[in-house]
Amino acid sequence: MAEEKDQPMIFATRQILFTGLGHDDVHRLVSLLEAFEVDFHRVPWSEQLLSVVDRNGFDVVVAGYPAPDLPLNALVRALRAEGSASKHAGLVLFCPPGAVEGAEQMLGTGVNRVVSRSDADLHIQDSVLSLIDVPRRFQLRAPIHISDVANREDSVAYCHTENLSMSGMLVNCAHQPRIGALLEFSLLFPEEEVPIRGRARVARIADPRREKVMGVGASFESFAHCDRTRLRNALSRRWH
Repeated sequence: MAEEKDQPMIFATRQILFTGLGHDDVHRLVSLLEAFEVDFHRVPWSEQLLSVVDRNGFDVVVAGYPAPDLPLNALVRALRAEGSASKHAGLVLFCPPGAVEGAEQMLGTGVNRVVSRSDADLHIQDSVLSLIDVPRRFQLRAPIHISDVANREDSVAYCHTENLSMSGMLVNCAHQPRIGALLEFSLLFPEEEVPIRGRARVARIADPRREKVMGVGASFESFAHCDRTRLRNALSRRWH
């Protein structure tokens, strides 16, 4: 297969942690960010939070402000400590309009952004996404044929995608290749007559409880001929 190497693509779903936020705030934030390559986590504002951010690498932490019990500077210290897995995470304070002035005094002390509940959705979305580089993810069910490059005869599967971005795809299939397996794929968009072909590497096994999918997440590694451009064009049509 001729391959379009272009630039290397890394499939790395960004991790966003919510803490100290009510149900309505979390629901709003998820609705603004779920179209992008991100996973969501929620941990109560408590002493447990400090050990969670120390042991687990998050890309963005969105924290309610004013902090209910635990002082905000305790979270900042835990995030920025040497050896913290979340040392470089962006920290966004989400607060009521009357608390914005106080929250903004924390900027430059480990806090990266301050947003108000009264801010427009686009401003809130941009405030979070500006801290991470994530491709937009499109919900799309399209037939896809995958086979394990190392074991083609026993691994051919006919599946369908659940979502796609320029970095990778979530594939719904009963056959689940191992993490790290290199797959050849042939993907047919509804409006296309010729499949998009390439290779992708399995990055993770889907979480059936959270994603309602049995299958795998895979990162694109290379494309046949000009098929990466065809994929970009197909996704761009859905954006506009």
